[in-house]
Amino acid sequence: MLRLLLPAATISAALLLSAHQFHFGHLDANWNSHSRALELTIRLDADDLEALLRKQHGRSLELDRDPQAERLACAYVLQTVAIDEVRFRCIGMEVTTHFATIFLEGPAAYPPRRARFQSLSSEFPDQVNTLQRQQDGKAIGPSVPFLPSESWKTLPPRK
Repeated sequence: MLRLLLPAATISAALLLSAHQFHFGHLDANWNSHSRALELTIRLDADDLEALLRKQHGRSLELDRDPQAERLACAYVLQTVAIDEVRFRCIGMEVTTHFATIFLEGPAAYPPRRARFQSLSSEFPDQVNTLQRQQDGKAIGPSVPFLPSESWKTLPPRK
């Protein structure tokens, strides 16, 4: 019986480790022309963000239970996301089964022109982040990919 269980346990462990092979983040950067503000919605894999914060802070942490989780997640995202010279403040965080969504806002006189989106890139070499610019909730320009090796990018002109 033990001989039958050992291969099954090995296969199960391998499946669990390979279940999450692709690392992806998405940022919507909406320029609100009425309030002259840039509103960011950053969606990251919740397990990946949780693991990174645990490693950075050397302690157990659950995004949906730890009272410090929102503050730590916001501080991390503020270090890894930048657009033009906008100073962002964290509005909050929402955690679902698979994703952590962090909301930032900052004053901006115009839609974003340059950006840096390196969230989770230092931890996961296959991390691919994308940025979608919006104006008043409507997409402007194509989605822009950010690979771990890329820093600041000039965003393509509007459609």
